[in-house]
Amino acid sequence: MPLTFSEPDSDRPAKEARLQAMSEAELLALYNETRKAASDARRAHDMETLYPLARGMKTIQRIAGERGLVIKARRLQKASDA
Repeated sequence: MPLTFSEPDSDRPAKEARLQAMSEAELLALYNETRKAASDARRAHDMETLYPLARGMKTIQRIAGERGLVIKARRLQKASDA
């Protein structure tokens, strides 16, 4: 399930605590899942869905960065291209 944050999000502290407990591999997998959902929302011009997903991606990147892990934005490939 992709990560989303509403604005404001009363569950933010609990969500961030769960992210802190994740391994780097789990964090990267969640980022990729969230990024795919955001890409789909952008293609559909669904801004109400896109913005909470973008906040989720930024939070994952921040937490990963605190660990020294840099998640670079890249173009997603189709499953058949991977």
